[in-house]
Amino acid sequence: MDELLFHLSQRLDSLQVHLSSWSQHGRVVLAGYVHSLHALARDVWAGRWGASMRDAMSAAWDWLGAVARDAKRLTADLQPTFLYDRARHFLSNEMTRTGVYFGGMGFLVGSLFGVLLGLSLHRHPPVLPRMKAVVCTAYRGLDQSLAVVDDVRVPTISNPDEILVQVKATSVDSIDLKICSGYGRVLRRQLNKYNPNVDGEFPVVLGRDCAGVVLELGQAVKRFEVGDEVWLAVPHWSPGTMSECVVVKEGLVAKKPGGIGFEVAASLPYAGSIAWNAMVRQAHLDSATTRGKRILVHGGCSPVGCVLIQLARLWGATVTATCALRATPVVQALGADDVVVTGVGNLEKQLASRESFDVIFNTAGVMAHKTCLKFCQPDGLVVTTLANDIASDEFGFVLGSLYALWVKVRLLAQSFVGSCSWGTIQFGSDVLDHLGALVEDGSIQPVVDKIFTPQDAELAFQHTDSEDAIGKTIIRFRSRIMLKNRKPTVLRKMSTSSTNTFQSL
Repeated sequence: MDELLFHLSQRLDSLQVHLSSWSQHGRVVLAGYVHSLHALARDVWAGRWGASMRDAMSAAWDWLGAVARDAKRLTADLQPTFLYDRARHFLSNEMTRTGVYFGGMGFLVGSLFGVLLGLSLHRHPPVLPRMKAVVCTAYRGLDQSLAVVDDVRVPTISNPDEILVQVKATSVDSIDLKICSGYGRVLRRQLNKYNPNVDGEFPVVLGRDCAGVVLELGQAVKRFEVGDEVWLAVPHWSPGTMSECVVVKEGLVAKKPGGIGFEVAASLPYAGSIAWNAMVRQAHLDSATTRGKRILVHGGCSPVGCVLIQLARLWGATVTATCALRATPVVQALGADDVVVTGVGNLEKQLASRESFDVIFNTAGVMAHKTCLKFCQPDGLVVTTLANDIASDEFGFVLGSLYALWVKVRLLAQSFVGSCSWGTIQFGSDVLDHLGALVEDGSIQPVVDKIFTPQDAELAFQHTDSEDAIGKTIIRFRSRIMLKNRKPTVLRKMSTSSTNTFQSL
């Protein structure tokens, strides 16, 4: 980093020298142009055209003098006493008391009519609909930043490939806790400048996934219709989903699997996308390459761990999972062949008594990475699913300015070549379609721990941050948003299983 700052300093010094040289040259050139224009104006004024202009100005000045003299003579002829006597005679002889009353009433009625007409023609600015949302009001941690507000502006479709979704349920993820402490703030601040649905840096709407109903469609949307039940996941830098309505790109949305309610569906998109990325893109595992491998899921009761256990078991691996004693029945029901209980005895001794693993998925954090390496085969692989720190969050003024310029360049390139990614994890409808098919055929079971209302969002976040959480914590929305200029939509009835948790366990 020091070397990078040294080179940047050298480049800035060189740029300053060049700018100074250009500035001096520019002043010399500008002075030459000013001198040439002055000489040209002097020659023109001394020539025939200048003489014509001087004659015209002299004639105009003489005319103004004559007008002033005539006005002075006319004023002298008018006697103020004569005017006063004529006005008093008119008021006393030609205007009666009744005439004055009627004149005054007419003036008042006319004035009142004019005011009312003006008010009726005045167009008041439209009142933008507002919605409830769970937001972060500052980057000072969960205790000081979390809030539930009712005055967030309802987003609108501004691009032809966007969809307006009425949120029925959303989930709380560990990334939301990090966002409350400033995770991704620099990139989010830069991208929000180009988002018409975001006013300033705060509040930041939390939530990374949701399930709901399509309210409106952009002109270019082809795969959905108004009233479709959908689910979606968005990356950390995007506006969140923990609100009554959300606008997202069509490529991030997929049809909600049948047979499950909105609350159950909302538990899977973000965690499922993270798990799919870890299995398929990072570990290069699929139904053909997974069979026969020994896989350890460290943190098997986490939202991502629950999906990883089921995918690994589905594709033929021997699965070992670590979890708290309370979560043991859940992890076993998900398909783990072996369970290592944390908090009871020495975890490393328990893992050392088992054969080393081909692949280890670490969902517990960076601190557990070294421990995972100890029990992985020499040619094995350790994949960490938790989000790493972002370097741009620590940029100062100089690097921050360069980073902002880089963001602008990428956005300009995006307008020509299509969408671009701002992270290593790809969110999109293709992954959600795969997960949806597995949910519909019973291969993957979403795990819902508890369901809260928006008013209890603080309790929901505290539960997610505790060691008692198993699977996903859900926040259920009952939307009050009624958009104008929209045809009424008949929504399909919510599945009766939407209020159930993972009862099969």
